[in-house]
Amino acid sequence: MRVLFSSTWGHGHVFPMVPLARACLAAGHEVLWVTNEPACRLVAEADVPVIAAGLDTRGVREVEVRNRAHLQGLAPQDRAAFAFPTMFGAWATPAMATDLLATGRAWRPDLLVHEAAELASPLVGAILGVPSLTHSFGGAVPPAFVAEAGERLAPLWAEHGLEVPPYAGAFGAPYLDICPPSVQPVDLSHIPVRQPLRPVPWSGPPPVELPPYLRADDRPLVYLTLGTVNHQAAVLRPAVEALASLPVRVLVTLGPGGTSDALGSQPSNVTVQQWVSQVQVLEHCDAVVSHAGSGTFLGALSAGLPQLCLPQAADQFRNAGAAVRRGAGLALTAEQASGRAIAEAVLILLGQPSLRTAAREVAAEAAALPGPTQVSALLATLV
Repeated sequence: MRVLFSSTWGHGHVFPMVPLARACLAAGHEVLWVTNEPACRLVAEADVPVIAAGLDTRGVREVEVRNRAHLQGLAPQDRAAFAFPTMFGAWATPAMATDLLATGRAWRPDLLVHEAAELASPLVGAILGVPSLTHSFGGAVPPAFVAEAGERLAPLWAEHGLEVPPYAGAFGAPYLDICPPSVQPVDLSHIPVRQPLRPVPWSGPPPVELPPYLRADDRPLVYLTLGTVNHQAAVLRPAVEALASLPVRVLVTLGPGGTSDALGSQPSNVTVQQWVSQVQVLEHCDAVVSHAGSGTFLGALSAGLPQLCLPQAADQFRNAGAAVRRGAGLALTAEQASGRAIAEAVLILLGQPSLRTAAREVAAEAAALPGPTQVSALLATLV
């Protein structure tokens, strides 16, 4: 079987699909991944064949700048309602559809699998007569966002003599859902068929040797990250200062392009890194403080770790709400996230057993879902 994967360019859109792509390869299927140029390295490092398509690096940068300009006047929690149908839908999809269709005609896949923000795959699947499956990158995208994307893409479908189906065609085949049901932030009644899939964390190949900052110590280890997009030093700095004052070890990641100079000198209990193997880190830490991006959010839960959510944008507000409702974490808005509030919240994470118990319950729930190997076998039944 030939499986053509496709994604947009962000780490959080690429990494969740890697385990299934690798499972398909391990099962003997032919796999090709199509993504925007900036993400090709991430896929190649997972040993998955990849080619660039759609917007190139310059094009991605241009739409991101354009998107940020439009978001300036919106409250952070309202920005995803614009960005999903506009940046991922109207702006990114046409170029991807052209290249993905050309690849599909040449490579002749039996099945298409695309992450939830890559909206060219359903159109290409309809043209080629090939099933196209949506693979979630966390909790489901709100249906209103997907429906609006479909409306924005109707002219593109019409160019090929097709009428755009509901939700841009994203749910015409089983929806591969990596979000454990108890922390699913969105009602899924609009999705006719779901295939649960265990969220298997992936953040690139881990170091061969255990880094010094992960070696055993009597003090708890708190992992602080704001991800790969919204990782401004102005937001990170007060959180670092708050955690540094506690009797804990702190591991801070700066994200792409970040430098330690932005945070200044730090006490001995704080380690600052630009990038770490998050999968490896989560095996050794005691609590997580993050933006609640889906990768970190589900990674912490899959490791049974309580988390403090400091949502900045996108799906992070929905994830933070889900963590609080499940009793597996705490959340602070930008207005609430003073240094004192962050420090107090982390002490609660470390000292209140019910939070860790709830996180471990979600970890058990996730572990019970069918894994990538099982689901890769099911894919063959759809062809």
